[in-house]
Amino acid sequence: MPPVARSIYKNIWIPLRLALIMVLFFLVQEYLQVDLRFFANVPRTFEGLVGIVFSPMVHISYFHLLSNLFPLLCLGTAVYWFYGGIANAVFLRCYFVPQVLVWLFARQHAHVGSSGLVYGLAFFLIFLGFFRKDFQSLIISIVILLFFGGLFYGVLPNQTGISWESHLAGVVAGAMSAFEFSKKSKGRNN
Repeated sequence: MPPVARSIYKNIWIPLRLALIMVLFFLVQEYLQVDLRFFANVPRTFEGLVGIVFSPMVHISYFHLLSNLFPLLCLGTAVYWFYGGIANAVFLRCYFVPQVLVWLFARQHAHVGSSGLVYGLAFFLIFLGFFRKDFQSLIISIVILLFFGGLFYGVLPNQTGISWESHLAGVVAGAMSAFEFSKKSKGRNN
């Protein structure tokens, strides 16, 4: 395998595995007719605690799944490619912190989907450039804003059935991670 292909494979591996698990969950739900909403994050309920771990795996429709898969693969790969030394910590924070915040503060509703993670990764990449103020990180921030700038609208409670709370919690997780990791040494690996 050429070095570039090996590098791409290495950096997409974790986001790709997570995406494949999401697809598997969706296929079980769709084709085996198993309702996986019992994995939902239902705020402030004992049953909803399981959702902190599993609700990002559950998606309601093909559109819901696809609208999270593409950004997850792009943003996750960007985090691993440019910030490999801190990528695992960022990825875990952007996965779990939004879920905990939703469980603690969101409206009483079944929250599913990986948009909290997607928002966390996007806003980590955006905010890190502004906090670090180095050329590479600023360019990455600008590119993410150009391609994913529409994410800002998802933070507003403007669509019924959409967990804007997950989106907002992802923004908080991404911004907090960017602020903390902006103090770390700069370079490709962190």
